[in-house]
Amino acid sequence: MTSSTTSIDFPLREPRNVQELADLIQDTMMQIQEKFGQMSDSIMKRIDDMGQQIDGLESNIAHVISLTSAESS
Repeated sequence: MTSSTTSIDFPLREPRNVQELADLIQDTMMQIQEKFGQMSDSIMKRIDDMGQQIDGLESNIAHVISLTSAESS
């Protein structure tokens, strides 16, 4: 399992007025929302992959049980 860190790109200087502050906050919120969306997509993909693996495992277990039942008959 790999771990990665993400960073948010902040401007190098402080906002000079209220409008720049509002723009900074809006840009930061948009970046956070984008990162959250990417993480959410990644988590959902992992859950889907795990579900497929569980389905395969259930199928294999059912096959082994059917072979065991056939041998004991």
